Amino acid sequence: MHQDARGGIVLIHLIALMSVSKPFVDLWNKLRDSGPRWLVALCVVVVSYVIARVVGKLVQKAVGRTSTQGHVDILIGRGVSAAIMVVGVMLALSEVGMSLSAALATLGLASVGIGFALQDILSNLFAGVILLVQHPFTIGDQIRIAEQEGVVENVRVRDTQVLTYDGERVFIPNRTVFSNPIINYSATPTLRRDLRIGIKYASEVIKARDIVSRTLKAVPAVLVQPEPVVLVEAEEDHVCLVIRFWTGHDRNRGLKTDSDITERLLAELLAQGIDFLHELPPGPAPPAPEDTDPDEGMTEAMESLE
Repeated sequence: MHQDARGGIVLIHLIALMSVSKPFVDLWNKLRDSGPRWLVALCVVVVSYVIARVVGKLVQKAVGRTSTQGHVDILIGRGVSAAIMVVGVMLALSEVGMSLSAALATLGLASVGIGFALQDILSNLFAGVILLVQHPFTIGDQIRIAEQEGVVENVRVRDTQVLTYDGERVFIPNRTVFSNPIINYSATPTLRRDLRIGIKYASEVIKARDIVSRTLKAVPAVLVQPEPVVLVEAEEDHVCLVIRFWTGHDRNRGLKTDSDITERLLAELLAQGIDFLHELPPGPAPPAPEDTDPDEGMTEAMESLE
């Protein structure tokens, strides 16, 4: 009797276990049957990615040889890569049984939410596309955007990559680049530079100007055209010479030229005995001496001794 009861209980447990595990068994059978399709779909995506990268680079090089209008080569190359990836994803979805119309409908419904969630990324994306089309600078140009200055290394989907003169790699969001003034030092072949030096006595200004003119002619980096000029400005306690000259657009070489001119000019002024002013940063003013009467001070000292 007890054995029959135990057998019935075991049978009930087996039936319950089979009923609970049946959905999992069915799911496993479906995955096992559709496994090759998922594998084929994954292979389609991987192959599409490789083809998109290779074809995009080839198209970019081909367009770059024939077009100089903006970064059209980069834009077209990336567009071709994106189109190949979209086709590959659609083929992969069709391989696992999803219809094209269903995929497009799902994408349309999800696009609204994705747009709100990724509005910053999308704004940087569109700003990057406009920068590539308008072509305010090219890769390798020396530019200044807000407080950042350096050489453009790349223009990506989200940001513009700039290598500063200090060796720092800065990633500036494309929206920031698009909404700020852009100074492109490489857009013109020459740049004007200014130096200032103070002459202590007005009687030495003509002699100092001649020295400046000779010094500028001796520096190879200073261009003959446009011709350098030396302007005179009167200050309260000295005369200031404003030296304006032109060099190539390379900012690094411009700083080296400034240093070379200054070094030569100061040495020549010292040799000719012309007093010039060194500009020092303003420091705290010393306390002004108090106006006291010497007799008063002596009286107070005698009173304190008493």
